Order: sequence, then structure tokens, then C-alpha cells
Amino acid sequence: MIAVIREIGIVPLFKSSVSGWSIEELTHPDQWFSTSDTLGPWDWKIDAIQEGLLYGKYISRRSAFATEKMYRHLMNWRRSLPMYMVAEGGKSECATIDQRLKKHLSPFVLSAIRENESLESSEIKAILNETVPTEVRKQVGGHMEKYLLPKITREAVDFILTFLEMGTWTVIGNITRVYRGPNCEYKGWQRNTITTPDALLDTAGYTPENSPGQPSWARLFLVDDKEQDRMADCSPEESRQFILDHLSALYPGNRDKFEKII
Repeated sequence: MIAVIREIGIVPLFKSSVSGWSIEELTHPDQWFSTSDTLGPWDWKIDAIQEGLLYGKYISRRSAFATEKMYRHLMNWRRSLPMYMVAEGGKSECATIDQRLKKHLSPFVLSAIRENESLESSEIKAILNETVPTEVRKQVGGHMEKYLLPKITREAVDFILTFLEMGTWTVIGNITRVYRGPNCEYKGWQRNTITTPDALLDTAGYTPENSPGQPSWARLFLVDDKEQDRMADCSPEESRQFILDHLSALYPGNRDKFEKII
């Protein structure tokens, strides 16, 4: 599975609108769930993360894997979009209740993860309930209010985390196996932490003095790569086209679908 991810560059875990472009479709049915002695992709994803592949809900709000190179291009594109800039306090229209939730709460979540380097969702929920003022929660209003008052719920946290993963602000940091029962059996139960791709890709040494005028995550694009020009010179649109060209070559006739997904 790891070899396939490295070959494709970026691939969702589940089926998508592009036929054949998923780990699910490349997996024998007997290995998709634990119906054999081999646990399959649900367990192999732990090894994939430990091999340096980036995992999170960044393809159509569903789980996906990507190589470091491909994910950097995705970051360069996604973080340029106003809809995702709100996570760092950027301005964006908030015509819907969901958009207001993203605007008001995502900066709190992203700040907490950056400050702690990695957190479980339960820890994020506890931090939000301590730090997000009631006035801010009320600004969201509408049908989301029941998920924010009197306490911020798991559903609200999951919604924000998916938004941050789509914006490439966060990814899954680590996954640990959970052993349960009197015999301490492992049947695929897992716990995971959420971190930032910046932390995983070691951008902690970045300072504005090194690259004046660049955002804090720009150091990701200052890494030399023998296979391509320096990514620092790549515009967001060029990064998008790089991904589209690569995937379209592997799955001909699907460029219009990839344009909607990426």
C-alpha cells in the first residue's frame, strides 16, 4: 500500500468519483476489513504514517494519503484560498452558519494544536470549552448553537478539524493501536492525535528573517528537490496544475473531476 501511495502521489482511502483512484478499490475485499489474519489498510495506515506519508481528511472531506512532495503542492494551493485563510484570521464572507463556525472557532483550534504540537480531539474539546468565550459561540447562531452551548460538543470539534484538514492546516500526527478485553486483543481499534504538517515536515526552524514577506509555512517550499525546480518559486496555481497534470496522466479522461476535487 505504501508503494502504491508513493507511486500515485496522492490517493483517497475510500472510493471517489474517479474510478480506481482509492486504496479501497486497490484492496482485495477479504483484506478491506479484518476478515483475514491480515488487518489490511485500516492497520497499514499506521505504517504509512510512520514512513512519512501524510494522512488526513483533505480530499472531499474524506481520508487520504499523500507523499511529502505532493502534499507541499497541495498546501501551496489550498492555503492561498480565502475560504481557508480564516483559520489564521483571514477575511472571508460568512454567508452561512457553517462559515461563521469556521471563522470563529478554527483559529482557536489551530492555535491550540500549534501551541501543544499535537492533541487528541477530546483534548481539543476540553481546551475550547475553557478558552472560547460564550459571546463568540453565540455569534455562530442558528442550528449550530446546540453544538456550542452550553458546551462545545464532539460534533463541532470534528467539523472544525475536517475544515482545517481540508485547508492543509492540520493532519493526523500519530495513530496508536488500542488493545481491549481480558486478553488484550487488537481488532483495529485505534486512537490518533492531530498535529500540523509544518511540525511533521520540520519547519520549526523557520523565522521571518530567513524569508521576509513569506507566511510561516513557506519554509516547506524552500527544500531542494532533484526531481523538480525549487518549490519556493512555485505559485499556488502552478502547484495546483502540477497536481492536476500528475493525476490526469495516471487517470486519463478525469481531469474535470480532479479540478473539482483538488
